[in-house]
Amino acid sequence: MLKGSCVILQSGGPTCVINSSLAGLIKEVKKHQDVILSIYGSLFGIDGMINDNLIDLNAEDDKQIERLYLTPGAILGTTRHILSSNFDDVEYHKIKQTLQKYNIRYFFIIGGNDSMDTASKMSKYLQKEKYDCIVLGIPKTIDNDLDIIDHAPGYGSAIKYISNTLSEIEYDTSSYDRGRVTIVEIMGRDAGWLTAGSKLASLKYHGPDLIYLPEVSFDMDKFLKDVIKIYQKKKKVLVAVSEGIVDSEGKYILNSYKYLNTNDVFGHQQLGGVGSVLANIVKEKLDYPVRSIELNLMQRCSALLASKQDVLEACNLGKYAVEMALIGTSGCLVGYNSQGNLFTVELDRVANAVKKFPISWIINGNNISKEYIKYAKPLIKGKNCYKETDGIARFAKFKKISVK
Repeated sequence: MLKGSCVILQSGGPTCVINSSLAGLIKEVKKHQDVILSIYGSLFGIDGMINDNLIDLNAEDDKQIERLYLTPGAILGTTRHILSSNFDDVEYHKIKQTLQKYNIRYFFIIGGNDSMDTASKMSKYLQKEKYDCIVLGIPKTIDNDLDIIDHAPGYGSAIKYISNTLSEIEYDTSSYDRGRVTIVEIMGRDAGWLTAGSKLASLKYHGPDLIYLPEVSFDMDKFLKDVIKIYQKKKKVLVAVSEGIVDSEGKYILNSYKYLNTNDVFGHQQLGGVGSVLANIVKEKLDYPVRSIELNLMQRCSALLASKQDVLEACNLGKYAVEMALIGTSGCLVGYNSQGNLFTVELDRVANAVKKFPISWIINGNNISKEYIKYAKPLIKGKNCYKETDGIARFAKFKKISVK
């Protein structure tokens, strides 16, 4: 059992429960401060380690730690910084200097696919340098595309927001005798897990009439025929569509009708706007009244509609990571398996891998099966009660005292 300090990083796109994992980590570490002597937070992910920008998490009020369960965003700050595959890169040397300076022996990173690549590289680098330090990953992604594990914290709350919002939109569009075609664009570059979540709206209400995921090629002619058929019958159509839908050649539909050449730091094309593209085509080809809605960042930051189950699981994974670290487990990701049990998996098996939505759960290219509903229902259970002042929710606020 190593004796020293720990550091916690948040990385990648925030979710409304990434801070719950942080709370679970902090509270569990505090039970073992005879071994883990200090708790540091690295500001803005791995950048904080490179720039020696750490804060003292022991200095934060317990009341604010409790509020993390209700707080969206990444309170430590996040990053999309990519570490080089060359361990001789100066950034690795700077990170090691920070680890040595504060006697950090436990390294926790909360993140998704690319963040687990960072964790994997750090684990291998520290082994190469023969620096004793436990490295563990805690999953986080609304996309639910981390491989091997059953589901990732953040996903349950995101689809709870999506399904409830689609239900509200369905009620709104049903208010008129002759409605419109409403196209709701949902995040999802390579995997359709989020858009599939819109199907949960059908548990109590009608939900979307058409659902399109990136896993199945999008046929524009068939789409227009489906819209015509439903509109003639119902006088309205509700469509849920992933931002990353592709044609039969694997090209983004967005590119086929609208040129967008900007990439993010990971080299991924920045998507957004496919809903507007489809709406323009419906208007041009069918002359139906149409509206496009992009749910955008609200899918990942709407903490007021978070799933209580999601919050609990995120917290439990933080606690479990500490338990595993204290028995010497390193170079792994903690997660839940399909039986609902906690387990660990090697970082190399999940880093940069994408778990696709099962093709067998997609019906006719435009609908989702009951098997998915059975899978997803437990993830959205429970209401995460929050406190407010003057009608405004109260979120955590850290003092962020530097340890330099």
